[in-house]
Amino acid sequence: MAKVLIIENDRIAARDLFEIVESLGHEGVGIAANFEDAKALASEHVPDIALIDIHIDGEKDGIALATELREDHSMALAFLTSHADKQTVAKASAIRPNGYLIKPFDPASVDALVSTALANYDTTQASIDCKRMLESEGPQKSALSETHANRVSDYIDHHLDEHVKIEELAALCGLGESSFTRQFHARFGTSPYNFLITQRIGEAKRLLRNTGWSIADIALAVGFSNQAHFTTTFKKFVEVTPSEYRRLTH
Repeated sequence: MAKVLIIENDRIAARDLFEIVESLGHEGVGIAANFEDAKALASEHVPDIALIDIHIDGEKDGIALATELREDHSMALAFLTSHADKQTVAKASAIRPNGYLIKPFDPASVDALVSTALANYDTTQASIDCKRMLESEGPQKSALSETHANRVSDYIDHHLDEHVKIEELAALCGLGESSFTRQFHARFGTSPYNFLITQRIGEAKRLLRNTGWSIADIALAVGFSNQAHFTTTFKKFVEVTPSEYRRLTH
């Protein structure tokens, strides 16, 4: 489950996208139509990914917004667009977005974008986050301590079937969400979301090998809202469907 911020000035499109995000089991943290509101929501909710329309209300466009979000936060970024000229595409590409979502939206494309963008979240950006933290907080706070890392890992392992929130994980370490996300990256080399999904897929593989549970039951047992979402995500990570994996391992 990811925390998703939507920046889209078309109210109908924004609401449709928000509902799709929620139906896929993610948490929509808010909708913004302009630069200022988007910045405020990003600071308040610390999303895992922001879906940004290139053409938003106000003087500053979505590309300018993405630039500042990348400087201020550790999150994946993806642009929403229906069409764009070559100059706009080149300008957007310079931000190194983690994906593009072409309008109109549908659940399959949104699911693929969120999963892929987070799974491929630029490791270079993680290094930048860690460097920024080292400069501001000192080397002694560069990463989660072993105690905190184990506490978070154990918590995730015991709550794979639940709606795990970033604020709950941060609270286990006595940290704010932004600081926790950066320190988690430094310790594990990936985002909390990617770590959670990896653990869920690992447990799903164990259940597929060692039980006769149905695919639908396994999906629910490892925290996916439905079998379709589970199958799509499993195939992205394992390169075969759950049914194919079960046949290959028996």
